[in-house]
Amino acid sequence: MSNDPEGWWREATISAGITQALDLTPVAHTRSAFQDIGVYEHPVFGRILTLDDTVQLSVADEFIYHELAVHIPLTSRPWSDARVLIIGGGDGGILREVLRHDCVAEAWMVEIDSEVLEVSKRHIKIAGDLDDPRIRLRFDDGIRFMAESAAAGQRFDIVIVDATDSTGPSKVLWSEGFYRNLRACLAPGGVAVDSDILLGGAGEIWMSRDPSEVRASDLLRDPRWFSRVDLYLSRVPLYPGGWFAFFLYQTDDTSFRKPIKHFEGRFYNPALHEAVFVLPAWGEALRGV
Repeated sequence: MSNDPEGWWREATISAGITQALDLTPVAHTRSAFQDIGVYEHPVFGRILTLDDTVQLSVADEFIYHELAVHIPLTSRPWSDARVLIIGGGDGGILREVLRHDCVAEAWMVEIDSEVLEVSKRHIKIAGDLDDPRIRLRFDDGIRFMAESAAAGQRFDIVIVDATDSTGPSKVLWSEGFYRNLRACLAPGGVAVDSDILLGGAGEIWMSRDPSEVRASDLLRDPRWFSRVDLYLSRVPLYPGGWFAFFLYQTDDTSFRKPIKHFEGRFYNPALHEAVFVLPAWGEALRGV
């Protein structure tokens, strides 16, 4: 770590009393119509992307989050000609992993800020093949897109919410309207994946998006729009606070806890697939079982 205070860059994680400090070298900065976008270099994590001074990913460990968000739902059912919708995802990591599955016929990515994709293409370079003919790219508000899709009868087999947890464009997410539209966009047998940093582990459990109108932890105990809501956990070294939680919002009660097809990633494998659903005691309490 640098001894020069000016060489430090800090992030305060919403109301939880935890600060992340990284010794970073600035690479690029721009102000879009929606947010500040920053790229930095770290001696261990490599390139780091920030939005409104909140760390989004590093090239050293981004694959952990992206693989778990994608391969858990895509290996758990016999999908055929699947339609996938990504809300956010401007860095391209989720899209890269989705396109690794031949069962995907269309991969829609609805990102509100085109500058995030442009900056990521120039400096982060994790997106993979953006010329894949299955890609349907749209720069739009995700909530509006889901509402319009629901009204038009457009349905998706898998929806992956890859939105920031605390920056300006995402503050309107995780409302009753958001979950209602999310459910309306899912095809029969469909599933949505959401995620957040979990802080704590004894007593009160915090999510980095708190406070929000609807907490994912509340949905785990009292699903209002989904037939089943499940939880799995992992660790992502860059993220502060400890655990990273994934939530599965389902239209039926079929379990996603075991893969039915073999797939190997840099982090994901079939044994890990089953292991991430094994929760500590406080995780089972959070799930309400």
